[in-house]
Amino acid sequence: MPSISPERPFSDAYLMSYSEEHVFYEFDMFLWLAQVCGRGTTLAAPSQADTARLSNVLIEAFVVHLRNVIDFLYLEKPKKTDVIAADFFAPGAWERLHPLISAALESARVRANKEIAHLTTDRFTSSPPAKAWDFTALAAELRPLTQRMATNAIAERLSPRVSSILTSRIKVGAG
Repeated sequence: MPSISPERPFSDAYLMSYSEEHVFYEFDMFLWLAQVCGRGTTLAAPSQADTARLSNVLIEAFVVHLRNVIDFLYLEKPKKTDVIAADFFAPGAWERLHPLISAALESARVRANKEIAHLTTDRFTSSPPAKAWDFTALAAELRPLTQRMATNAIAERLSPRVSSILTSRIKVGAG
């Protein structure tokens, strides 16, 4: 039997607890995967086909977390149970604080929806150069925005774990 999920607006205590677990997880996974994928890490596997599959798993995981982070920062019409960056600010403050979504981030979000979340004819075929994801550039583009969010959010709403991970990892490649 499903439990009843909290709905907007969320209490400070709920956001603190939620961010401690879920927001932290999204940013931690996104930043870690950007590092791993940006370095071109190869995982050992029993066959070349399995090595390719493991590489795809890492890329797909990066894209899923990238999409979640972009939506967290930029989603304009959240559903009743969606938690977004604006929830950690006074009404209207986050919208005034963040820039408009860049063409690169919007393109990445659309591409993630097309290539990872749906089967569609909009997927790239074979391996053209445009199919590659620029892990480092996407993480670097999000870095100032995530740091701005962490340093300006209402302290009673955002877990210090989230602030710490977003302000301590200066660049992709840092552990």
